[in-house]
Amino acid sequence: MEKHEFLELFEAATKAAKSASRGDAKNSPAVSRCVEAIKRLREAPESLAYEMVIDRKYPQIGKSHGLFTEHKNPRIQSEGKILYSLWLRYLYATGRKQSSRPRDRTVVKKEKKLVEEEMISTTTGDSNRDKVREILHKSLSKVAVEMKEGVVSCDYWSVAASVESAMFERLGSFGGTQKAKYRSILFNMGDSSNPDLRRKVLIGEISGERLVTMEKEEMASNKIRMQVQKIKEKARDKEENRIKSMMMFQSDSMIMT
Repeated sequence: MEKHEFLELFEAATKAAKSASRGDAKNSPAVSRCVEAIKRLREAPESLAYEMVIDRKYPQIGKSHGLFTEHKNPRIQSEGKILYSLWLRYLYATGRKQSSRPRDRTVVKKEKKLVEEEMISTTTGDSNRDKVREILHKSLSKVAVEMKEGVVSCDYWSVAASVESAMFERLGSFGGTQKAKYRSILFNMGDSSNPDLRRKVLIGEISGERLVTMEKEEMASNKIRMQVQKIKEKARDKEENRIKSMMMFQSDSMIMT
């Protein structure tokens, strides 16, 4: 994705969001256009998104946070929060990568101001959703101890919010029909023997959208996967021995007759 395409998508999302705010239909064409443009913006490379968000020539990008995340339409609001969570993560990640090199104070100050002003709200007003975010935050916070390199603490909340938003969008409410899936994700994210999963989620190697679609075996720790594999192998060996015994018994019966 090039810079001009990024700007065109952002402008399209902005216009559609403003148009949708004037209508009453929850699934109007303007809402669909806005959601589609926001999803495309999430595909922008990290370096490009970082450049555009802090670039003083495009202040409307860094300051448009509320237009999407506080929109009255729930679809636009949800997608907007995921987008800005992602951009916020890019700000921190790129800042860590460049921390060993001398940097322009104006740029550093700009980044800090953006993070402070545009920090996405971590609460939804829904007690079940907020509880899920707290559990995810607690699990992600373990990465600081488990990883050798330092991790910015604010990353935890933004990633937790992004993951929970993806879970809510795909699975619905925690108390709904997908409660078992919620429990499976939260268990594996907090499993003390599964640091690799939460590390990958925190650094963005596994997105919230991907996490929601993963099977139990994919999320499980190496220890649990090995245990499951042994159980399967044991069951397979038992079944093979049973079949061999049956074949031997049938063969003996035929000989006797």
